[in-house]
Amino acid sequence: MSLLMSVVAMAQVDKDSTFMIIDGMKVPLVEKKYIAPTHFVDNWYIGLAGGTYGNYGSNDSHSGFFQLFGPATSFTVGKEITPVSGFRLQIFAGRNTGVKGADDTFKDNNILEDNYRNRYNWTSYGLSLQYLPNFTNMIMGFRENRIFALKGIIGIGGSVSQNYNTEKRGFAVLDPGGKGGNGDTYANKRRSLIQLTAGLQANFILSPKWDVNVEGLVNFLDNSYDSNTRTKNTWDGHFDLLIGATYHFKNKGGVNAGFYYPRHDMEIYKKRLDAINDLRDKARQRREEVAEETPDTVNIDAHVMYTLIAFDEESATVDRLQQTNIFTTANAWVKAPRSIIYITNSTAADDKLFRTRAEAIKDILLERYEIPAARIKIIADEKKILPSGSYIVFIVND
Repeated sequence: MSLLMSVVAMAQVDKDSTFMIIDGMKVPLVEKKYIAPTHFVDNWYIGLAGGTYGNYGSNDSHSGFFQLFGPATSFTVGKEITPVSGFRLQIFAGRNTGVKGADDTFKDNNILEDNYRNRYNWTSYGLSLQYLPNFTNMIMGFRENRIFALKGIIGIGGSVSQNYNTEKRGFAVLDPGGKGGNGDTYANKRRSLIQLTAGLQANFILSPKWDVNVEGLVNFLDNSYDSNTRTKNTWDGHFDLLIGATYHFKNKGGVNAGFYYPRHDMEIYKKRLDAINDLRDKARQRREEVAEETPDTVNIDAHVMYTLIAFDEESATVDRLQQTNIFTTANAWVKAPRSIIYITNSTAADDKLFRTRAEAIKDILLERYEIPAARIKIIADEKKILPSGSYIVFIVND
């Protein structure tokens, strides 16, 4: 079910849109609504945690709840595959506590209840492969820089148990089959078992590199885990409460670990900005040259250029494509600096929307390209333009 939820969640379309302003241009940082693919070396992490094991199994109802806890620790190596799924290898170790049960051998000694209260310990360690679905991103959608995530934990692995110290407080346990003993009930031998794990992890993100994790796990093993195979309970095991820290390695290219929307290549914008700055310098130089010319200079080259500037419906924002048209026109003015730039409308509509759009174009010409204001005229009706010599016309869509 968790794997299926991961697939469904990855089909979500994120509605976030991010941009930044570069030299007056609104440059989108999000090109499309999907997550950028990652490399194999991306999004790896290691973690160290400590806490406690609480055992359950044979005769555990005859002991106090907190009397069954022992120290535990774990080390993990993991990788986030997608914003909603990841895997990790967990190495774990802990000290376990069990409860000895009554045995017919000791009925005549009147220590039946004492046997129930008699606890013993053993050590376990192992390795588990675990799948971690990110429920927060599944339900709420992926968002960068989220400071909390709730994850599930589903795993399978192997566990080794040994060092059962069952001979204490006069409960004489002999070797398996020993005379007067209780057979294999508490035999002190190593046991290698399959372990199934399920749980939840609360992930608190402190920085791009560091997380703090609180996780609760339930581990299922067969009835021999606590060395007592005579009871009829199907499962032995332990539930874990672990608190730890996770360190995230940087992704390919030295960027912080995580999943990012595909960004524009900023080198393209840098080249464009360099071209704008170069054109601005040329415009400034040509303006100075025209100002220094003597009055009897005659412009004999007529330069005529028409450019359509399109806006979205009811919008006065100049988008990226139209920015390119304005750049081309400004470059044409540099080649013919005596030209007059007209901003007009083929429908002769002289309304507030046209004026706002025309002023937006004029502001770009003035501020970004430093074209003299005297060379820019706004005339609503194209038919009223009476140019002489070179001129450039911006036609604003209706």
